[in-house]
Amino acid sequence: MKKTLPIGIDSFWEIRETDRYYIDKTLFIRDFIETGDKVSLITRPRRFGKTLNMTMLREFFDITKDSNAIFEGLGIMDTEYAAQINSRPVIYFTFKDCNANTVESLLFAISSIVLSEYEKYHRIFKGGVDDSKVCYLTFNMIYDKLIKREIDTDFLEISIITLEQAVYEYYKIKPILLIDEYDQPMMSSFEHGYHESLKEFFAGFYGAALKGQDCLHQALLTGIQRIVKESVFSQLNNIVVYTVIDGRYCTYFGLTSGETERLLTDYGLELDEAVKQKYNGYLFGKTEMYNPWSLLYYAETGELKNYWINTSTNYLIRKSIGEADRLFRKSFDKLISEGTAKVAANLECSFIELKHRYTLWGLLVNSGYLTVVGQPDELFINVRIPNGEVRSEFATIVADQANVEGEVLHEMYINLTTPAL
Repeated sequence: MKKTLPIGIDSFWEIRETDRYYIDKTLFIRDFIETGDKVSLITRPRRFGKTLNMTMLREFFDITKDSNAIFEGLGIMDTEYAAQINSRPVIYFTFKDCNANTVESLLFAISSIVLSEYEKYHRIFKGGVDDSKVCYLTFNMIYDKLIKREIDTDFLEISIITLEQAVYEYYKIKPILLIDEYDQPMMSSFEHGYHESLKEFFAGFYGAALKGQDCLHQALLTGIQRIVKESVFSQLNNIVVYTVIDGRYCTYFGLTSGETERLLTDYGLELDEAVKQKYNGYLFGKTEMYNPWSLLYYAETGELKNYWINTSTNYLIRKSIGEADRLFRKSFDKLISEGTAKVAANLECSFIELKHRYTLWGLLVNSGYLTVVGQPDELFINVRIPNGEVRSEFATIVADQANVEGEVLHEMYINLTTPAL
């Protein structure tokens, strides 16, 4: 019998515990250990498996659990690193659903996520620690404010570093810090127009958490883009960023051609040219990758539809293209009409923090709307639209703008909707 597909499920534990279809990505754990990066950031598009991989790391390392059963038969257990299973405390946050219309609502959402992890460790610490020690005093003070829903940004800023210190003091083992979709709160603040009022908070919140390296073993963040070093990461000199053009970790986010073919075969489908045109076209490093979100839906329904494009970056992409300058629009026109364009792009700075056509091109690449082809030089990269699904989204964006701007964009719309890639 076919296994149930994990559509909409990004918890590694749930997928394995309920015996759903799973494509083994556990060697990601081996690579994470082997890099030895103290603080690293992996940037990938939405719905490409970031949360699933982060929950996998959590389940593997978490010292409070026995994870042998859910990792049985998977690749990591055939390596020397299998001995590290359930060997470290883990501090885990996911901000993937952190979206709010106001400053107050966003801070409430962030504090609720922090509270969840505080509650976990409050249960562990209860009755077994010396509450007079500074780390536990501060932990309890912050926990009390979180539980009472008192939003104090000064305490919220130091909440993660305080948790790190308390966990290290308790276990005498340095914890692993995992922050999934770290940039979503910032993207939400930008979308709803209050980013400027929270810039200092974000810098303090993440800066303090990641600067406490003497009580951390490793920290890993995932997101769509890097927030510029001069703000959020201004105090960090050793953060290692892996963008979509880097070879490291390239096969762990998305599906390779072999994984895609196996998935479709298992569900009575074929990896034909139509599927390739619709969902292929991504290059991570030099590896050709498919969109996993859309492929799972296609394997479930057998219908070649656009499943991925409605993501939380959609608003930012549409707004930014609509407001772009003349030089961006000139290259964008060439991209639409010819399929490729050579552009000056910055993939390591955030469009939110540094609004420029260079960072807009970087946002489009990091968000999965464009793919880099060939070898980039110091500034310029060659980009193309990866596949038919994304092409149809660009067609919608152009059509919406054409309704406002009249005939100016009509030809671009025709170019987008007529030829396949």
